[in-house]
Amino acid sequence: MTEFIFIKLSVIILSFSFVFLAWLSKKVVGHWLNPSSIFSLFWFLYSFVPLLLAFPVPIDPSGLMYIFIFNLCFVASTGLFNWRLAFAKNLEKDSASDVFDKKIFRICFYGASAICIGALVLGVITQGDMSIASFFVNPLMFAGEYAGKGYGGELKPSVAAQLGLATSYIVIVLGGVLYGAGFRKKHILFLAFTPSVLVMLLQSAKGLFFFSIFVFYAGVLISRLYDKSYYLATIDGMKKSVVYFSLIIPVILMSFLARGLQTVSDSAVIINRIIRFSISYSSGHLYAFSDWFSDRYFKDSIFPHTQENLSGGFYTLMSFFRMLGDDREITLGVYDVYYEHSFHIKTNIYTVFRGLITDFSLIGSLVFALFVGFVCNLFFYRLLCSKKNAFYIVFFIFFVGISYQTYIISTLMWVTIPFVFTVLTLFFWVYFSIYAKGKV
Repeated sequence: MTEFIFIKLSVIILSFSFVFLAWLSKKVVGHWLNPSSIFSLFWFLYSFVPLLLAFPVPIDPSGLMYIFIFNLCFVASTGLFNWRLAFAKNLEKDSASDVFDKKIFRICFYGASAICIGALVLGVITQGDMSIASFFVNPLMFAGEYAGKGYGGELKPSVAAQLGLATSYIVIVLGGVLYGAGFRKKHILFLAFTPSVLVMLLQSAKGLFFFSIFVFYAGVLISRLYDKSYYLATIDGMKKSVVYFSLIIPVILMSFLARGLQTVSDSAVIINRIIRFSISYSSGHLYAFSDWFSDRYFKDSIFPHTQENLSGGFYTLMSFFRMLGDDREITLGVYDVYYEHSFHIKTNIYTVFRGLITDFSLIGSLVFALFVGFVCNLFFYRLLCSKKNAFYIVFFIFFVGISYQTYIISTLMWVTIPFVFTVLTLFFWVYFSIYAKGKV
């Protein structure tokens, strides 16, 4: 027991090293708003929170030590850029309200919202044996049935469903930028998050909603850059976020209940399952990756894991492999072994790092971190220096979203992401061209 407490407290202390990396990056750049600080702060949360919430669960420190070294490699290039010059160049930009709070931008946002909501509803209707009317009769049964069809591979391919998913990303990006630019009407928040809330209600899928939170936040950060406000958060903003998030908690609970609890009437069972779902969803990744990492390099793990070698980027960049015709099969959820510990955790979430190591080897993944860290810092530097920066805006927004999702898996496994990235880049390029001519 003494050894367990010592190891656990040591790993908790190690988790604070991510805050040190974020602070060090802030000292170099001059502001917290920079890719290196953002990425390190995410991984402080993704290590510290699981270590507290699932304290009774044992962990091998080697997995977290690897993640720290990966973060260290990611931030290593931060000192290679003249950030003082970059922020001086950024002062030459017009304010966010002057650039983005324009009628044509709002029209595009409203239009994308209408298309998205209509497509999502139509996507459900096209399943044939499912109707929106049945949702209003019993929403939990409806969401559970839809989720079951998805896991069973029974959902029919639908253009409407794909269009709804793609436009949901566009809506949340435009909504975040518009809201950050000062057009802070409550209906902007409502419309921006309606697609992801609909998906959570209709399909019992929470991933899009949480991804949308951080993509929306990234859009707000873009507007802050234009307004020369380089803070990540304020106390007042955090209070508002807590209030808004509390309003959506019932929907999140419904999505948990739709996962096999639709017909359970015992409140104690329901509460216990929701607690387990919550801990697994928020904390399982760290323990699962640690167990996999320990099995791979030290042959000491709770569960035996399938180990692959040098898959050449397939797990990290799966969407591009699919576009090039690679149709190799993977299990639903990517990894078929579920890490489990007592009451607390059952998960097949192994973080992005499992795929990176499998794809490029241990050393190769750290070289990858050096390269990606340099690219992210370079593109952020160009975002600050350049006035016509459509590509860099979209890159930064997706950088935040992808960084958030690293606790689950690589965001680039979904073909939708490169497609939406391209569409948004073209949108901002056209918009800036029109703005430069003074026609908005």
